[in-house]
Amino acid sequence: MFRAALPLAIVVMTACQDTSAPSSLSTLNATKALADYQAMEDVRQSTGFQAFKLAAPQMAARMRFTGTDVALRSIPLISDGNRGKTFVYDAVAHNWVVDPARTGAPANGVRFITYEPNGAEPDPAKPIGHADLIDLGNSTPGISLRLVVVEGTLTIVDYATTLEGSDGSGHVTVEGFIQNTRDKLDFDIDVTGQQSGSVGRANILFEMGIASRAFSVTGEVEGVNNNGVESGAVDLHVRHGSNSFTVDIANQSGTLSGDIKLNSSPFALVSGPANQPVFKKPNGENITGADALVLWHIADVSEDVFDLFEDLIEPIGALVIWAFIL
Repeated sequence: MFRAALPLAIVVMTACQDTSAPSSLSTLNATKALADYQAMEDVRQSTGFQAFKLAAPQMAARMRFTGTDVALRSIPLISDGNRGKTFVYDAVAHNWVVDPARTGAPANGVRFITYEPNGAEPDPAKPIGHADLIDLGNSTPGISLRLVVVEGTLTIVDYATTLEGSDGSGHVTVEGFIQNTRDKLDFDIDVTGQQSGSVGRANILFEMGIASRAFSVTGEVEGVNNNGVESGAVDLHVRHGSNSFTVDIANQSGTLSGDIKLNSSPFALVSGPANQPVFKKPNGENITGADALVLWHIADVSEDVFDLFEDLIEPIGALVIWAFIL
């Protein structure tokens, strides 16, 4: 639902770009902007974060489901039998198993040893760190978890997740950071959803950025699914140093309308069907050259928000579904 509201088909404009065409981005350092996007991608694609993603599905398997309304009380999820245990990867079983000789796991959580990826599986001969899933459900309302991932001596991931839900509604938050040896990506994502009959509504608020680069993305996406017909709206603010883009696009029954501004000045108009939108300059000319390339990255960074959210909730993915349907 969220993705349907985004102007993702903007990528078609880059396929026919004329790199010799004059750009209207004279106030923007395009090289720096592209480096900002690359830095964010490098953080998300680091070996340590990819190693964590291999272990994430198994973390959910170490939780218990009580069937209790998560809006009413604190809910500890990690079973007493698993708390304080460390799991290592067994290449024969293709799964993580408890290593009773290992110590150091959090008393109110579990520890998973992480390894360099070897295709779709970890390489048990190459451990690189650990991921601790900490259960805070004994002291906070609803479901509350913290995840800390260490690669070598560097904490590369540290974030908290909360879940609450009842009577067809749900609320999920993730807040923290991911980093490599060069850059630190901070994020704060808040998602709410509600299902009433055949109408589903969802809203996501987010902030993310790399402070040392003066690069940030903030925004709100709203989506509605009414009997299978999707509509929504995107309000996005992207800052590169002293320059910023604002995106204001609505999707009504599959038809887009809206505009994109650079430093508060009109930059592009958006119209047409959601699966094949038309992007024009304010004077009606086609978007080409560097202009199209920058717009592609704006759309791509919007996708990054959703990709990041999906990565971060992987250890508790089943719980997110549970929170939204109770």
